[in-house]
Amino acid sequence: MRRMAAGLVLWALALGAGAARAEVYSCPDLRAQKEKVYGFHLTQLNESQIEAKSKEIDAYWKRLQSAGPEGVSCLKDMLAAEITDHRFQFDAASCLFQLDKSADSLSLVRDAIVQTDFQETDAANYLSLAMDLGHRGVDIQSLAAKLLLFPNAVIHISEHSLDLDSDTAALFLYGSMDPLKSSKALIAQLQAQEPFVRSAAAHLLAEQMTEEAFRTLSTWGGLADVKEDYRVNDIQAVMRFQAFDPAEFSKPKWTREQVLQIIAGLPHTRQEFDDVMSTKGAEFDRQLREKKMSQGDIAKVVAESEPIYGIADHTAFQNSAVATLKAEDFDAIRQARCKALYNVSDESLSEYLAYTQIMIRMLNHLDLYKDYRAH
Repeated sequence: MRRMAAGLVLWALALGAGAARAEVYSCPDLRAQKEKVYGFHLTQLNESQIEAKSKEIDAYWKRLQSAGPEGVSCLKDMLAAEITDHRFQFDAASCLFQLDKSADSLSLVRDAIVQTDFQETDAANYLSLAMDLGHRGVDIQSLAAKLLLFPNAVIHISEHSLDLDSDTAALFLYGSMDPLKSSKALIAQLQAQEPFVRSAAAHLLAEQMTEEAFRTLSTWGGLADVKEDYRVNDIQAVMRFQAFDPAEFSKPKWTREQVLQIIAGLPHTRQEFDDVMSTKGAEFDRQLREKKMSQGDIAKVVAESEPIYGIADHTAFQNSAVATLKAEDFDAIRQARCKALYNVSDESLSEYLAYTQIMIRMLNHLDLYKDYRAH
């Protein structure tokens, strides 16, 4: 069955922005129309019914937008009152997020979408909206926890041709939150009733690499119950000391001060990324084009060059970070990793994982948190 268009509400809003306001709808009108348009279950509609329903929904949200401030006020009241129609809750929350980003509206959006039914709403849209809320300072612990209750998920991010399992999807939320808050939230999930939630929470908690995470996992008795090899391997990669080759850390290309300065200057928002791409990035790309290099040669140049957009694939820089950074810099790397998740994309995920590898190597090089890790 074809899914209803993912960006339906946003598309309707964009069209409505330039439309002539031939008719202004009152709140009673909008409430009455909402009762006619919503109340359906997507899984019970056939192809032609989905097509017709999509048009109804388009028209409804354009009418609401045309009502201006009264429409926004009415939307907030309807959203606050709705408790059963999860499709309406998500669509209305998406609309409200676009129209009003005040603190009370953002909290209302969060409280609405935590009710999302993933059989009715695309989990990719849920994840993106949850990330946006988190970046605006909203506490998204409840939204992250909901993804842990979505086992065996395959969440398709069409814009980036990226398929995420539930652990990785939840990582975008827990990983972009303050690490101390994430650790506390995940520790609470170790007591969840569902075994798959406890396993996912332990997996994500290990990747936080905070002292509280190490302390908790060092005495946690649930590792034997984790059935998935990838979860066990990732937990053990953090919790067990691994011998390292000292040659890895000889002759670093950048000093500690340079490493920290470069990391601090990397882009962490879409706007910052675009700015760098149009300046430093454009110049770097021009130089590569003029040299007419093969893809293999370009990869080698990138591996040895100073990071511009991020540290992923910059092997020499990562080695310098591990070789030169001190124990007191570990939190700075953790915070940089958190900021690297500025959207739901393969680029952000690659950055997060690159920082994670630096942190694991620093754990072993400096023997950090040794009171909690197996030797």
